[in-house]
Amino acid sequence: MRKHLIISSLALAAATGAAWAQEACSTYEIQRGDSLRELSIQVYSTEDFRVIYDANRDVIGPNPNIIRVGDVLTMPCLEDIGRTSVLVDTEEGRLATEMAAELVKAAEERAAKAIAEAEARVAAAEAEAQKASEDAVIAARAAAKDEIEAARAEGAALIRQAQTGERPEIRDRQLLLITGGGFMPFTDESLPNRGLYTHLVETAMLRAAPEQGYKIQFVNDWSSHLDLLMPTLAFDGTFPWSRPNCEQAEALSESDRNRCETYNFSNPFYEVVDSFFAREGSGYEQTLSYVDFAGTTICRPEGWSLSHLDAVSLYEPVITLLRPVDPDDCFHAVIEGRADIVAIEAHLADEAISRLGYQHRIVENPNLAAVKSLNVMTHKDNPDGEAILETLNQGLAIMQQSGEWRDIVSTALRHQMENG
Repeated sequence: MRKHLIISSLALAAATGAAWAQEACSTYEIQRGDSLRELSIQVYSTEDFRVIYDANRDVIGPNPNIIRVGDVLTMPCLEDIGRTSVLVDTEEGRLATEMAAELVKAAEERAAKAIAEAEARVAAAEAEAQKASEDAVIAARAAAKDEIEAARAEGAALIRQAQTGERPEIRDRQLLLITGGGFMPFTDESLPNRGLYTHLVETAMLRAAPEQGYKIQFVNDWSSHLDLLMPTLAFDGTFPWSRPNCEQAEALSESDRNRCETYNFSNPFYEVVDSFFAREGSGYEQTLSYVDFAGTTICRPEGWSLSHLDAVSLYEPVITLLRPVDPDDCFHAVIEGRADIVAIEAHLADEAISRLGYQHRIVENPNLAAVKSLNVMTHKDNPDGEAILETLNQGLAIMQQSGEWRDIVSTALRHQMENG
């Protein structure tokens, strides 16, 4: 809210003693808050300031309403302007002058009071608007929570229906798999076959169960896959996700322990290099030890496993985690100084750095990378989950034995190299 400062020129003059002591036949240096009208009242007992203005046109300029602090004005003598000291030298004149000043002061006090009351009303209105906005946010969050709970209840109902024997056999229905875009070169609808990993999954399904109907849907909000869509059994499987070291659950973050407890995993369809990227010249792009990352802010997209970081003791409060939904935001955060390091898959990082124009500004630390597998996951509450993974594993084995897996991978990687 903008603050207003109202100070009368008469009050300022009274504080300095300048205009109050001013007399005709003298000079006067303009002070902050002065006006020709007020000077005329003090010197000549009239609001008609033309006497002062006419004598000082060369100093004031063409506009008598604009006078500059520090300018020196000449106050004409009464005789020079054809007047005598009728009021100033009499008790009546002094009373008239004082009354005029009091009227001006009272008017300004009323104006200041009105402004203060108006500001108070504005402040109250702003506070009420702020509270209304906060209430709206709380209501929106509550509504979203209700929607999520309703979706989960619907999923539970589907499970109960399956347990009563009403669920159709897996071969008699269409399987629904979910993935997301922007994970180059593995999953994106703009890529050939919608990405390397998508192609591998589709081929595995075709080789092991050509009669099985299925559909792969892209939902680019990756975090919603595990937070909402899979728990409600709206989808049968999701890919590609890394499998934490579930055999050492005590060393995992809460999110990774939950992943181990909630999902089953296929055999690895592909392995990736999970690496660290930092601003060139920061020192983090050259260090040989994870210990040097202590105290840094590490950005890793929401939904991505933290098992690689947990395994080397890079967890809060040793570090600060930044977890945006969009991987691009991690690279922006490093450039803007909101994060020190991006912990992410190397293929995706290379594509993002090139696309965002951060070449030679954000570089990989080649010393601290780790190899991780990418798997298909099914929810443990899905009665068909294990059968789906078994089918995919059979198809993957057929592809690896025939050489088809190698052909698909080499073709996809060659396309990435040729097209950036």
